[in-house]
Amino acid sequence: MALIVEIIIGIIIAWAIYVLIHRMVVQRATRIVRHSAQAETDVAVKAAVQRLVNQDVLTEDEGTLPASVTVADVWGRGVMAFEYTLQVGMAAERRLPQLEAAMNAALASYSADHQVQACVAGSAFVVSDIWVYDDQLHLDVAYLMNESTVEYLKDLKKLNDPAVQ
Repeated sequence: MALIVEIIIGIIIAWAIYVLIHRMVVQRATRIVRHSAQAETDVAVKAAVQRLVNQDVLTEDEGTLPASVTVADVWGRGVMAFEYTLQVGMAAERRLPQLEAAMNAALASYSADHQVQACVAGSAFVVSDIWVYDDQLHLDVAYLMNESTVEYLKDLKKLNDPAVQ
């Protein structure tokens, strides 16, 4: 009887160690992919913002871009979406549709110019959300490199438009 208990305890300990090691390996791999995607997205967004500054859609002051923050922790593993904030003037709230369209066009242009691959047809980078809070323009940009991110965009569309099912 004692031998059976020891075997069961040994199996439970071995299983727990396996799960722990597997989890660490998967998290590390996910972190590496996310950092790589974030770096690529940062370059694309900086180029797109500079393009908007050159086209006088944004001013030089508005074109200053701090480091991005990932939104993947909120939405789950594999979602490659990152938030950027820009200091903007009071009129930015009225210009949100124009800014979103201009940013998506600039990102699509960058995507085509640099042949960035996406898992769907079209641009590899999409503005998934845009809003103004405390005179800061918040941009969520998704890098469509995997199905998780595409599903994330579909979920956002359902949240923003209940008629879409």
